[in-house]
Amino acid sequence: MKRYLYIVCAMLMGVFASCSKNEIGGNDADPTGTVVLKVTADEGIQTRIATQRYVIEVFTDDTYATAANVFNDGTNRAVNYTGEFQMVLDRTKEYYCLLWADKNDAEVYNVNDLKAVTLQEGKKPAEAWHGTYKIEAGKNATLSTQLKRAVSKLSLLETGTILPNSSLAVAFNQPNVFNVATKAASGTVARTETISLVLGVTGTKDAPAKLNDTDIFVLSSVAGNVTDLTFTMSMNGTSEPSFSVTNVPLQTNYNTNVKGHYTSLTSSTFIVTCDDQWISDDK
Repeated sequence: MKRYLYIVCAMLMGVFASCSKNEIGGNDADPTGTVVLKVTADEGIQTRIATQRYVIEVFTDDTYATAANVFNDGTNRAVNYTGEFQMVLDRTKEYYCLLWADKNDAEVYNVNDLKAVTLQEGKKPAEAWHGTYKIEAGKNATLSTQLKRAVSKLSLLETGTILPNSSLAVAFNQPNVFNVATKAASGTVARTETISLVLGVTGTKDAPAKLNDTDIFVLSSVAGNVTDLTFTMSMNGTSEPSFSVTNVPLQTNYNTNVKGHYTSLTSSTFIVTCDDQWISDDK
């Protein structure tokens, strides 16, 4: 009888040990795990913009065709204002993320689909950021990634003298859709910027004066776009003949400088450069 009692006790100890192991270590057969992805934008969006919006879409394939419903609401998409996204993933699979960040202003960009972020009708592009991120299989931790701008910046530089009570109008066609998956801007919408030069301005070839006090942002592709700029100078209410600078390059995260003399009173050769310096005083 005592022998049977010992056997029963040994079996119960084995059951308790098994339960304790599962409680401490979890079910080893369960492939799911929690991943937190922290998203930031280059050059400190958090310190330069008071409020910002972050958007993520998650897919199971690198063509971004099949949604991965990894969020608590049962979808593959989330929007927040911290840049931290928590998701429950199958650790045996890879996941592919589309990412977007901008100023918290839904009136500028429609972000209902990150493969077609759309500039709202009648609005000017604001500074915005994009990126993609691959989550490798087996990840169960906190990950991080940094975004790059989805816009270029246009700067108009004057090398001569423009008289007081003048204004400069620049007309061009710009893209109005950005595909985060392909990193390309598309579409065409007309745009005109008018710059008031009431006090006039004087610059030189070596030290040109920047005409636009407000940054001119343009949705652009990573590989680049081109556009033609048409300028019209008006002095004391009288408009001069318009002239154009053609094939102006625009590339995401780059600053395009158009340098020359913007009045037709004297002839000028314009120099166009596209550089990756976003100008330190704008950071």
